[in-house]
Amino acid sequence: MALIDAFIRIPLPSGRVLAAHIWRPEGADRVPAILDLSPYRAFDVFRALEEPLLPLWAEQGYAVLAVDTAGAGGSTGLLLDEYEASEIDDAVAVVAWAAAQPWCDGAVGLSGLSWAAFTALRAAGRAPPALKAMVLGGVSEDGWTTDIHNLGGAPYSAIADWAGVMLMFNALPPDPKQFGEGWRMAWLRRLEANRPFLTTWLGHPERDRYWRERAAPSSAIPLMLYSGWADKYSTSVLRIAAAWRGPVRTVIGPWEHAVPNVAARGPRIGLLQEALRWWDKWLKGRETGVLDEPALRLWVAEPDRKGGLERGAWRGMAWPMAQANTATFRFGSGAMVLKPNPRAPGALVADLYEDIPGPWATTGALTTEPAPIDLEIVAAPVLRCRLTSDRAGGLLVARLLDIAPDGQAVRMTTGALNLAFHDGSGLAAPPKAGEPLDIALPFQATAWRLKAGHRLGLLLAAEGWPTLWPGRAGATLTLARESLELGVPHASGDMTDAHAFPPADTAGNTGVGPLKWLDPVREVLPRSDLAGVAAHAPPASAYHLAATGADYQLASRFELALRDEGRQAIAVKVYRAAFERPDWSIRIMTRLEVRSTPRAFDISWTVQASEGGTTIFDREGRATVPRSVA
Repeated sequence: MALIDAFIRIPLPSGRVLAAHIWRPEGADRVPAILDLSPYRAFDVFRALEEPLLPLWAEQGYAVLAVDTAGAGGSTGLLLDEYEASEIDDAVAVVAWAAAQPWCDGAVGLSGLSWAAFTALRAAGRAPPALKAMVLGGVSEDGWTTDIHNLGGAPYSAIADWAGVMLMFNALPPDPKQFGEGWRMAWLRRLEANRPFLTTWLGHPERDRYWRERAAPSSAIPLMLYSGWADKYSTSVLRIAAAWRGPVRTVIGPWEHAVPNVAARGPRIGLLQEALRWWDKWLKGRETGVLDEPALRLWVAEPDRKGGLERGAWRGMAWPMAQANTATFRFGSGAMVLKPNPRAPGALVADLYEDIPGPWATTGALTTEPAPIDLEIVAAPVLRCRLTSDRAGGLLVARLLDIAPDGQAVRMTTGALNLAFHDGSGLAAPPKAGEPLDIALPFQATAWRLKAGHRLGLLLAAEGWPTLWPGRAGATLTLARESLELGVPHASGDMTDAHAFPPADTAGNTGVGPLKWLDPVREVLPRSDLAGVAAHAPPASAYHLAATGADYQLASRFELALRDEGRQAIAVKVYRAAFERPDWSIRIMTRLEVRSTPRAFDISWTVQASEGGTTIFDREGRATVPRSVA
């Protein structure tokens, strides 16, 4: 089917104007619209990711729009934080605008992975009349509980990595070819307003009004959800599905934080083709059988020795489980003392959030007896125990291992709890030193086939570095082992085999080619030169876009280090972006550094921008955020 492929601008009642990349059937009558709203610049920076995917729906008779949120790409306005009320206002207004267009039949769907899904879920809470269905992946209804910020109330070290990404995105200019006159002034306004979101996030360590206002209520709009077991958002996706008030179907596979059609971890599936059945049902009124599917279809993996999830089977089940089938394991008696030691070897930062299963050492692990039969573990295990802390606060980190008969182990899932939040409210209530606490620590969700003869291993620690910032209290924890109880949910008798999904497919057009104007050798990424670092440096992204006539290169590096006998942790995110064509030459360099001590987070940042080789902006900033929660 021939498609109209264009850049358009969407005027909103607020006065803001949002830019969008639209694909729609050429010469068709009015069709339903599907919207994807994010700050990731769908017309250039993220074009190579969007082009192979979203046109799949347009080819089947939909108008599909990838929309830049205010302050991003070709849109006006400023982007000052995640999921602000004004962003959700815009999303609701775009739904109404799309429904009123002459090429739309009045029915609108919202789609997206990650940020776009967060925005859509919150817009659904406003119940816009034209919104008839959603297909969302890698999403949470509660950014404090499940997101890139915290695990169990303990900040991730990689929160600095993500804040550094957004510091760079907020420094990028609109393209004058799309934005037109005033692009440079709009860019300067973005640069002037650019601050690390991190200062706000760390300033709200509790689940206070800031987080509650950004949480999404349940809704009755028909919803298809997806996520992966190597993606922390499977935990929240299951929670959303259990509370949803309308029709909901959920798919969770072996994937990382990615669209399953193009995920790195297999097996891939054609989830976007599967989603067409959802769109056709709710946007076109066709009977497609989607409600005949099990409420939850999940990949139950039999992991290999490196944590790969390729082996396994698709299973179907009701969700939430009709009965809580739980295997309970206890680990002997006596006291167990956990001392904080952030200098101890931990996870390598290739997996910044410990979402992706992988090999792990078993030193110090408590173990169960070998499983007499295969056990299919589903959802989130829970660790219960009684403990005391020698200070007002502390941090408990737990990792669950699958240990093969020869001793090889794979980390299945991780959980953590800042003891200031031990009552589950998300509001700080640090225990007094020596006060006994009965706690329940949930792990991140998983689906796992523990083979007969394998043992479960439980690793406990009072620190989570480098995945988590060193705890503020530096507390030593004493656990009563007779109270140490691991509850592992399983689905024996509750699951059925699920039908095969369509094979992974894409639209096959990325619109990118080799560089024409940039010399990658000359685009040098600065180093932080931290000694003894753990580094995460993905390959630079470099390509030419025929649609804009420009070359693009983005490169980054994230580094972590400890100082002062482990009492000070340092994170540095460096980014360099280059946009080049004969009439337009842009360079951006951003640097974000975070230093934590038991008392405070000290944050510093630099943003530099040049046009045509001339520096037009060079700004440094600093902020200190007290650590007021244990």
